[in-house]
Amino acid sequence: MSFVSGIVVGLMVGIGLVFGFAHYSSIRSKQRSRLATIVAAFARMTLEDSRKIFPGNYYPSWVVFTQRLKLSVYTGFPFLLCISNLHA
Repeated sequence: MSFVSGIVVGLMVGIGLVFGFAHYSSIRSKQRSRLATIVAAFARMTLEDSRKIFPGNYYPSWVVFTQRLKLSVYTGFPFLLCISNLHA
């Protein structure tokens, strides 16, 4: 009799685990799809949108640094020429 009750309890626990994993998987899938829509919205965000949302003191230091010094592509170019002349 204990053998039969062991099989019944084992089947119930096994079926419960399968349903539990399936339920957890569907919850995780919904969370991941919500996160993907949030990431996609941030990817479409323009600079003007970010300026509306975030105040200036919350920008990363490299963004503030480049805006204050008005750095461009050619700012470091003379320095790179000096270094390349030293190695030549």
